[in-house]
Amino acid sequence: MKNLVTAEMIYKIEQACFSDSWSMEMVKSHLNSPNSATLIKTVNGVPAGYAAGIRLDHESELYRIAVLPDYRGQGLGKELLLRFLEKCKTAVFLEVRSKNTAAIRLYESVGFIETGRRRGYYGDDDAVIYQLTINN
Repeated sequence: MKNLVTAEMIYKIEQACFSDSWSMEMVKSHLNSPNSATLIKTVNGVPAGYAAGIRLDHESELYRIAVLPDYRGQGLGKELLLRFLEKCKTAVFLEVRSKNTAAIRLYESVGFIETGRRRGYYGDDDAVIYQLTINN
């Protein structure tokens, strides 16, 4: 059965996971985009995490992966990432804070390669740009 992604689910997870969380308007705008590639992960019927990005013809971009604190360490982030990659079937780009070592380990574990940095992008931290080329 396909999980229905709702703005309320994403917003609730955003609020719990990010200090710079998306507003409800941003979540709705993303979900209403024709290029939205968004997945939700539930555990026992409860929304536990999501992945959000965009899918275009020749490339995709992963914006967010978030897993609620109570569900971390169970492989849900990796599952969401792999499902996102399967859904996109294109080259995938993302950026991540250089201090977010857990996310960096996750991305590198599936083959993402660092392609650049934006020094001081987050003020107190650099943005690391990653790419994964998917051969179909």
